[in-house]
Amino acid sequence: MRKILYVGWIGFDNLGDELMWHVFRDLATKYLNTQTHQVIPSMPGVDLHDFRPYDTVVLGGGSLLVPGYVDVAHRAVQQKKRLVIWGSGYDSQLPVKFDATGKLLTASFQESPKMQQMLREIGEHAQYFGVRGPLTHEYLREMRVGGSLQISGDPGMLMTPPDGIVHGEEHPPMVGINWGTTYNRIYGKNEAVVEDALAQVAKTLIQHGFGIYLYTMWGPDRGAIRRLYQKIGAPEHVTLDLELHDHSEMMRRLSRCQATINFKLHANVLSAVAGVPFVCLAYRFKCLDFCYSLSLPEMAIPTDHPQLRQQILTRTVRAMDEQASLRDLFVSQRKETTDHLSKPFFHGDL
Repeated sequence: MRKILYVGWIGFDNLGDELMWHVFRDLATKYLNTQTHQVIPSMPGVDLHDFRPYDTVVLGGGSLLVPGYVDVAHRAVQQKKRLVIWGSGYDSQLPVKFDATGKLLTASFQESPKMQQMLREIGEHAQYFGVRGPLTHEYLREMRVGGSLQISGDPGMLMTPPDGIVHGEEHPPMVGINWGTTYNRIYGKNEAVVEDALAQVAKTLIQHGFGIYLYTMWGPDRGAIRRLYQKIGAPEHVTLDLELHDHSEMMRRLSRCQATINFKLHANVLSAVAGVPFVCLAYRFKCLDFCYSLSLPEMAIPTDHPQLRQQILTRTVRAMDEQASLRDLFVSQRKETTDHLSKPFFHGDL
């Protein structure tokens, strides 16, 4: 029996990270022989220092190419275990800059020599090294990480939309808004400014005949979404949903919207899988990376943008105007990501 340890930020009721573990588990059930392969999730209490019980360590979906999780992957290298990097990404709240062509100018973020060396050794050792998007890929290439490094796409794109989705049939038409908190660990370090901009955007949309659907992805976000609801101050036009739905139900609800405006990364992923155009409030590197992975950098608005309110409104209107083409793009990107992230199951990497 081959034992595969899936490492991720799971067991903490965060919808996005739990979803990616479920996607991996379902692919393993579909493509691996359950008589010969056992997949174990890194729930709280699992020892991430001693890998003797396992044959393969998988660094799963999420923003795990950061200190702590990189140490875990490097320990797998040191203990000579098979290693698979399955759609992980880099993340940082340090400001980023791009040149006129969109090339990332500040990819290294002054990583320590130790961190750079660990990443290079991980690259040399990994059976499969797929990363979320082109910005993570560029970040690693700048540190001379090689091996099987490639852009796989975000594992969340492998979710299956529920049957019977019908898009945007609500009357009046509706825009979804996801809000929450990372305790000001965002570009600009000021969530109150973003929250005020969202309240003004919602008021403007209501004036133009739209309803607003406010939703959350994580329990600790409820306080922030309640506060936004109060700032909008139009309860007859706003639905406040404080329940944490499973991914299928969440996509059904999002499918009623003409577009979504999202803070948490996985709210954008769910919207894309559901075929609903989104505007991403890019509060950290990972959000930019995801939008670039879909060839939609224009739909990411850094939370420190000086014209934040106007940019959110303008791009939301654009998203609604381009619904059909964006929906086609999401379908093609889902297929491409599925092809990439299925490879480890077919090529004996696990």
